[in-house]
Amino acid sequence: MTPRTDTNYLIIHCSDTYADQGVTADDIRRWHIGDNGWSDIGYHWVIERDGKIKHGRHSQAQGAHVLGHNHESIGICLIGGKGADGGPVDNFTAQQWLILEMLIEVLQLRYPQAEVVGHYYFNPYKTCPNFVVEQWLDSLS
Repeated sequence: MTPRTDTNYLIIHCSDTYADQGVTADDIRRWHIGDNGWSDIGYHWVIERDGKIKHGRHSQAQGAHVLGHNHESIGICLIGGKGADGGPVDNFTAQQWLILEMLIEVLQLRYPQAEVVGHYYFNPYKTCPNFVVEQWLDSLS
């Protein structure tokens, strides 16, 4: 396990899967280990469609979710994000939104210096997590 050196970012992702696809954290772990050859799932947390939160990589381990920033971030993945046409869409459930809010609140208590951002923050060619994180955060205040 390569340890994380800092926690400057809490990065929100989506799995880029269809709402009715039935994907779980175990599926993503299998993809990351089997298809990518990684040691574990790339995210630290996964929020499934029914709102169940699943722990991914150890919280002190370096993730594999955003190139160049894994050493300083925690990765959170919402299952979903792909529309019927295959394009990006905000199709997350009420349960996912509630759990995401609660998880971010807890993580901000533990890492008060960490900035909450979407994956797109580090790559302008990405739309992940397929909603504007800054607007979502503003709506919580």
